[in-house]
Amino acid sequence: MNAPKSALALVRPMLAAMRQRPVARTFVACGKMQSASHPEAPDAQLYDVVIVGGGAAGCALASALGSTRALNRLRIALVDPGKLDDTREWKPPTDTYLPRTLQITSSNKRYLERHGVWGQCYTDRVQPCNRAVVTDAVGRGMIDLDASPSLLSVNSGSVAYMIETKNLVSGLLRSIHCSSTPVDLFERAKVVQIEPGHSGIKWPLLTLSNKQSLRARLLIGADGGSSQVRKFAGISTYGNDYGQHGLVATLCLEQLNSAAFQRFLPTGPIAMLPFPGGFANLVWSMDQGRVQQLKALSDDTFVSLVNAAFRLSPAEMQHLFGMVHNGCPDNAIKAEADWRLGVHVNIGGDRQPLLAPAVAAVSPKSRMSFPLRMRVVDSLVAERVALVGDSGHVMHPLAGQGLNMGLEDVQCLVAVLEQAVLAGQDIGTQPVLQRYNSQRYVRNLAMQGVVDKIWHVFGSDAAPIASVRSLAMRGLDCLPAVKRLLVRQMMA
Repeated sequence: MNAPKSALALVRPMLAAMRQRPVARTFVACGKMQSASHPEAPDAQLYDVVIVGGGAAGCALASALGSTRALNRLRIALVDPGKLDDTREWKPPTDTYLPRTLQITSSNKRYLERHGVWGQCYTDRVQPCNRAVVTDAVGRGMIDLDASPSLLSVNSGSVAYMIETKNLVSGLLRSIHCSSTPVDLFERAKVVQIEPGHSGIKWPLLTLSNKQSLRARLLIGADGGSSQVRKFAGISTYGNDYGQHGLVATLCLEQLNSAAFQRFLPTGPIAMLPFPGGFANLVWSMDQGRVQQLKALSDDTFVSLVNAAFRLSPAEMQHLFGMVHNGCPDNAIKAEADWRLGVHVNIGGDRQPLLAPAVAAVSPKSRMSFPLRMRVVDSLVAERVALVGDSGHVMHPLAGQGLNMGLEDVQCLVAVLEQAVLAGQDIGTQPVLQRYNSQRYVRNLAMQGVVDKIWHVFGSDAAPIASVRSLAMRGLDCLPAVKRLLVRQMMA
């Protein structure tokens, strides 16, 4: 998977030497020589691009910039408070998978391959997925999105790929480490302050917690939904909190599985995403209080409730949630859930087609949660500032499109910057950055709107809405041409 040790042994000293070059120096940036000293901050290091945030979107951008030939004269920095070197050297566990998971579309996977990233990941831990089964617990509607062989050409691969977040980020960091264009990493460094330029070179000035100062021709915000860069740029946001948290965990199934399953309950959707070897990732949305209660249950009781959520009626689930809320003993909750699951089997419920595989166990200490919200920005750019990933759009994870939108941001921004450099333009000016904003803003907004509407439509258990919803799902499931179109859109 990785480059030979001999090649890495040659690359590492060269990169280390480049990173240790003196701060007070000159460098070529977009065809102009700039001094690395400035009267406002005499010790500030000047960079063409400073990326704040070493998550998947920020690392993807750093990797793409470093591997794009036309941009190899840019000086690039990546700033993150985490231990990036530890993430780069991450060795995956042999007996489980991490609970934070990403769904990568076929087109984005090919993009990562072209930039040498995919081969740096542990690809034996990646699960291709060509089937998604979506059901409605209230109206009993169902859609089976199964990619037939006719839809999958030799070059297209699978519809989607499930990969652990840390697996992808570690692969991105290894790709950055081996890049021909060095990217300076400022790890374990928080951004303490961002100031605008006041005279001379009006580039944003960043002060880090390690006392270093960076000045950026172009400042990239890849620092998540509470982006400090976005706040500095004065870019407003609006949206809503869903009042729910997403509960994630690693499951061990009773059988091998390569399909994704999602069921909409009145309390929130539950999804099972496949991993190799009979493992799966759970994403279960519900009220924060209920999430905390389920995290506190024993592993065996939690497994029984997960199996129940994919099989039992909303009324039965409400009864089980009531037992949890009332503080009933774990063994009583498990016994009640198992009894109801047994009745479900006896009446032939488990002989229904397209039922999610039964869960045998949950990986110890894998349960964790995060708040669910939607945030829309007024713009993805400001003077010498651009946003990518969650800094520019936060959405519900029910469609698994958050990172895919972030990777599309990266591809678009790199293409815009490449055109600007080839034309001899300043990459941080509004005319350049507005080209990025015009291509990505409406598309991101549309995807956020669609996902938000899906959540609201499926979050209602009103009988008229449930009936119409179920009728629409069943009608769609009977239209192969429409389903083929949906699958092609998912791949793109």
